[in-house]
Amino acid sequence: MKKIKLIVFIMMLFLAVGCGKKEPPTMGIGYCYLYGDGVKVIYPDGSMYYVNTDYQEDFDYDNGYLYFTDEKNVFKANISSNQITPIVNESDYKKVKDNLKGARHIVSLDGLGKVALQFYTAERENSSIYIIENGVMEYLCEVDGDGINHNSSTNMNRVAFCADKDGENLFIKQNDQLVKYNIQSKTGTTLISDFKYDIFDVDGSGDKVAYIYGDCIYLYEISSGKETLVEEMEFPVGKICLSNDGNWIMVLDITEPKGFLADIYPPSPIYNLYIYDCVNKQMNKVGDEGGGTIFGSFCFAE
Repeated sequence: MKKIKLIVFIMMLFLAVGCGKKEPPTMGIGYCYLYGDGVKVIYPDGSMYYVNTDYQEDFDYDNGYLYFTDEKNVFKANISSNQITPIVNESDYKKVKDNLKGARHIVSLDGLGKVALQFYTAERENSSIYIIENGVMEYLCEVDGDGINHNSSTNMNRVAFCADKDGENLFIKQNDQLVKYNIQSKTGTTLISDFKYDIFDVDGSGDKVAYIYGDCIYLYEISSGKETLVEEMEFPVGKICLSNDGNWIMVLDITEPKGFLADIYPPSPIYNLYIYDCVNKQMNKVGDEGGGTIFGSFCFAE
């Protein structure tokens, strides 16, 4: 009997320890998403960390850190220790923010604190990208509008931009063109001359582009000019994320449930986070409790 009790105790202890920071294994790639007052980071082996960022407008993952913005500043958060530090002087950030309207989209460039940050104007006619490096903010360039996708009355997303794997170039929408913009030389090269998509992402090599048009997700290969319809959804909103190898696409789908007295007391929208496996052509639902917000706070953890 004592031996049985000991075995039961060991099994319970094993379960308790194993459930501490574990979730079911993912599809083979890590990802993060807004959860409550912070961000959940889930690695490919199923291990999970939670970073309490309180209120944040957008974030990006890079090499064990989260870079995020709120109303006052830009921060770097250590995922394992939950230590959060500002990466720019608050007064410098406030000057730019107050002069424009607010920050919406952030992209880490080197994993050390250098980031690209988008500010939009009150008129929403254009957006400005600034680079933050070594605590200094510097204007880089303008991009088209704020990228509201007019196919959805509930979509309040801003135009996307992204960086290549080394963080040397940004991919931006400028004058209805997809432009590869070198940060150091401040020069751009047009990749697609007629680019009507506001919500997009580019893989690490800069050859594959994933974008949303209407209720469909497309993947475009620049070198071959081939466009592929990936999936048709209820309507994916928020930013779209394409993995560095171009094999995974993450999107947010919004549904407006109908029920009793829905016309009088409309229910809150339901946000569902999905990751599409391009190799096996399979859509996987991930995340919990909404899996993000209408602003698209999610990204891969690569």
